[in-house]
Amino acid sequence: MKWHSSYETGNTTVDNDHKEIFSLVDSLINSSFENQRESVTKAIDYLAGYVVRHFGNEERLMEESNYPRMEEHKKQHSDFVGVALGLREKYVSQPENASDIGLEINKTIVDWLSEHVLGSDKALADHYKKWGG
Repeated sequence: MKWHSSYETGNTTVDNDHKEIFSLVDSLINSSFENQRESVTKAIDYLAGYVVRHFGNEERLMEESNYPRMEEHKKQHSDFVGVALGLREKYVSQPENASDIGLEINKTIVDWLSEHVLGSDKALADHYKKWGG
């Protein structure tokens, strides 16, 4: 998953986090295509930890600016962590299906991130900018 300027929200902190997340996802994709099981599980674990920190940063922006869609946005974050960890567990527990699960990991995470960044995160950044942050 490659970073593109279309993903920019205009918030430097959020955009830098997103660039790192995209880089992590790209590493995850490469590891899964090469069937590097240990690298995949480590990458998912690291990604999940990183996004939790990133989501915490976004949620502080929401609280600070009294973002009206905060609960919906926070739920999206929580759902993503659950999906990522569920895919990790599936990948570890079903070694015979590693390549299929690797493709599922790639599609699920890439699709979610693209939609979330282009939709929810851009809306948050716009709100935060209007608020004065």
